[in-house]
Amino acid sequence: MQQNQLFHDSVYDALGADVASIGGVKKVACALWPTLEPSIAAARLRSALNPEHAQKLDPEEVMTIKRLAQEAGSSSTVQYEAQQLGYVVTWVSPEDEADRIERENNEMLKRLLRNQERAEQLRTRSQLKAVK
Repeated sequence: MQQNQLFHDSVYDALGADVASIGGVKKVACALWPTLEPSIAAARLRSALNPEHAQKLDPEEVMTIKRLAQEAGSSSTVQYEAQQLGYVVTWVSPEDEADRIERENNEMLKRLLRNQERAEQLRTRSQLKAVK
């Protein structure tokens, strides 16, 4: 894992750092556009990372780069965005996130069972009234 630069001059600089951490323009371009010939895909990505060029990445492509960068241990773009927008990034391990989801699911299941029990009680009560 490489050391991330603390500050980037632009989002393009941050994206470029993430692309470099993933393995370079050719590797990322082939991941973004697997149906394109590699040299054409690489040229497209180089253009999209140039702030002077009209070609830009769409949000899904940027998200793909962020995901690949995360796998490579880089968070340059996410950190840049957080810095620019005044957020603090808190990283959550997959195990912690799985534990949180499991706790939420258990709470929802408990609520569902309570609601189901309450509905049964109401049905039983209404059947008793009908017998009178």
